[in-house]
Amino acid sequence: MLTLRRTSLKEFLKSKFTEIDPNIFPKKAKIIGHVALVKFQDERIDLKELGKAVAEFYPTVKTVLRLQGVTGKLRQPVVELIYGDPNAETIHKEYGYKFMIDVSKLMLCLGNSYERLRTAKSVRFGEVIVDMFAGVGQFSIPCAAISKPSKVYAIEINEEAYKYLKINTILNNVEHIVEPMLGDCKELTPTLGRVADRIIMGYFGGTIEALPAALSVVKPGGATIHFHELVSKGTGKDELWNRISELCLRLGYTSTLICSRVVKSYSATREHVVIEFKAKPLNNLLTGTFK
Repeated sequence: MLTLRRTSLKEFLKSKFTEIDPNIFPKKAKIIGHVALVKFQDERIDLKELGKAVAEFYPTVKTVLRLQGVTGKLRQPVVELIYGDPNAETIHKEYGYKFMIDVSKLMLCLGNSYERLRTAKSVRFGEVIVDMFAGVGQFSIPCAAISKPSKVYAIEINEEAYKYLKINTILNNVEHIVEPMLGDCKELTPTLGRVADRIIMGYFGGTIEALPAALSVVKPGGATIHFHELVSKGTGKDELWNRISELCLRLGYTSTLICSRVVKSYSATREHVVIEFKAKPLNNLLTGTFK
């Protein structure tokens, strides 16, 4: 069926469903392993036929899920099977490493793939890393596989994601470096002591609430923090940095900006940013309890 393929999914669907308003078709699908996730809200077309066409356009796809939204603090996908194999457990390959994941239960943002690689390449040999929102290992696995830190503490609160996090450490041969930990990072992180050379906070929607816990593991000589969040386009990134630096100072830490960048556009008014900075305890502040 490759002779029918167009430059985009939308163009292909237009050629398949000529009686349907072409404006209702999705421009593309999100491909994770053998699974395609497609956003489609219009009911003027048979969903099974749509799913079959999506699978025809993407030859490696065996399962097509309609993504209806994301719910809850754990950002769990709401999906409907519209074509193919109901088994949505798959392996996504990225820059030489692998993530096993059940796409019907967990989200994996493909738009962050370069940021994951960039973060991993910034890690220095022998560092101790604390990944506070580890997921299925999106940041922990690349860091361990590419840059050879001495230890990565990978903390994840979602039991389903934690299951795949453990699998992925073995799948990528980094189980001797990455230590998965199940629980709330705001509670587990401070139990590690002052061990961190680098802290990854790859989450958005209240990341700053976990900053006190992150600071509690900063080594006396300081640590680099990768802080992710959603902000308003325009001045949002600068306003977030002001909040971060003010909180650090209030808790007894200096904060030096290394860089800040837009990871991707999230909506018409918001963007996903990462702020990378060096945090260091002020003189004589080597222990403490944060409230």
